[in-house]
Amino acid sequence: MKRTLLYVGSVFILILSAVTFIFVPAMLQGTPKGLVFGKYNGKKIELAQGTEYATSVANFSDLYKNQGQSLNDSAYYYIYNYAFNATASYLAGKEAVQASGYEPSSTTLSRALLPYFSDENGNFSAKLYNTTSEASRNSLKKDLSDNLVWTRYYEDTFGSDALATDGYYMGLTCLQNYVNYVRQLQFGGAKTLGGTPFFGLKSSDAETEFLATLGTTKRSFDMVAWDKSTYPDQEVIMYGVDHYELFNKHDISVISVDDKAQAEKLLGQINNNEVTFEDAVKEFSKKYYSGDDGKLTSNYEYQIKEIIPSEDDFNSIIALEKDAVSGVIQTANNSYSIFRRNEKRGLNHLNVEENIDIVRNYLNTHEAGIAEEYYTKVAKDFAASAVASGFDKACRDAKVTKVAVPAFTLNYGGNAMTGDIPADVKELQGANRNENFLEKAFALKNGEVSEPIVLGNNVLVLKLTGEQKEPVTDDGKKAVAKNIDDFDASTAQSTLLASAKVENNVQQVFFNEILSNKNN
Repeated sequence: MKRTLLYVGSVFILILSAVTFIFVPAMLQGTPKGLVFGKYNGKKIELAQGTEYATSVANFSDLYKNQGQSLNDSAYYYIYNYAFNATASYLAGKEAVQASGYEPSSTTLSRALLPYFSDENGNFSAKLYNTTSEASRNSLKKDLSDNLVWTRYYEDTFGSDALATDGYYMGLTCLQNYVNYVRQLQFGGAKTLGGTPFFGLKSSDAETEFLATLGTTKRSFDMVAWDKSTYPDQEVIMYGVDHYELFNKHDISVISVDDKAQAEKLLGQINNNEVTFEDAVKEFSKKYYSGDDGKLTSNYEYQIKEIIPSEDDFNSIIALEKDAVSGVIQTANNSYSIFRRNEKRGLNHLNVEENIDIVRNYLNTHEAGIAEEYYTKVAKDFAASAVASGFDKACRDAKVTKVAVPAFTLNYGGNAMTGDIPADVKELQGANRNENFLEKAFALKNGEVSEPIVLGNNVLVLKLTGEQKEPVTDDGKKAVAKNIDDFDASTAQSTLLASAKVENNVQQVFFNEILSNKNN
């Protein structure tokens, strides 16, 4: 589940690493202390007083609360993960810079301290400074000094303006003032030469121009769609009548165990009247395929076929007479089962017209190609009519609704830099990763009608209604350049978190230590 609180992906987490370690909040109430959630390069990432991880967890928790979200188990799972990623990034940056011998100068540290000892006008307050205990001042200096080391890494890697972006915080006011101070005092604003940041990875103007141009050519379409799940009732009924045996229902009980030898022993005891079938169900059956009463719950013939992989074994079960018990049968989940028929053997046909949903569900899950073939033929007839008499007339004649698809660009994978297929056209969900759809849609000439295109649960026919080329604007280039920076940061953190230096045990600790102790 995606949390709306946090900026998409690792870019936001990486940038938050610069600011989530300078506070010294109280530890979370009710949270186990001393838990080790993993390591970075051998250093524990531990939830203990004074650790970077504890501070990050507390601050992410504050962000959640400030957005009005409940701090329940689900929220904490995400918080622990976000905090782990931020902590690993923070430790990696500090390690890299400290290896170079860099230390923040006293002047730089003084600028970073100023926001904490300023009056309402932003001027230094000697009174506020002197009334703060020396221990608190020293603790703050240490935190800020460590943070400046990490910031040096981030600036050198991603540029001097990377941390001066209020938009990343999405209105999270608990950090907003500090972010502004970071920009104004710690970094002095973005340092550029000819519009290019002094530090960090660079991208050429030609690259930006090329990527900005990719999203400018767009095509719009008229479209009709047939949902395969709406296969006509009469067709469903005909299928049910023609394949009636699939929907025969059988009153059968079953005992399932994991060990073949145990199953064979039970069978012998049942046959020798040493134990009743019902008692064996209660005492020994795992009930993989039954309820507490031992009755087979998936008891249509097609469902029994799924439980029993061997055709010979399946036929032997269907052929059982009333009260007859089967041999030991290996079933689909590699368990071993004993079956007993409870009723007189005979045909128990389903009334298809009264139970059409059962047949439709079978078709949707087992024979989806039947509806696809049916609607592909319907779509071919529609396309021929659209070519002959026009798209709108063909829609009226076929009593289908035309959908006007807004212009979009050719963009396999939905890359954020070049726009995407309109999300509100539900029939096109997943189209940005469907090569067949994109190839056919973007091969059409203006006014041309496509052949049927199968996309997910729909069969489509398209008509190209127009092609437009938008100009490349300065704002567009800036947006692309920003996306390039984001991809650089995101890729950097993804690479870091996948490295052998990172040992991430958040999931195991959360479920095995936190939740299990809470529930005990």
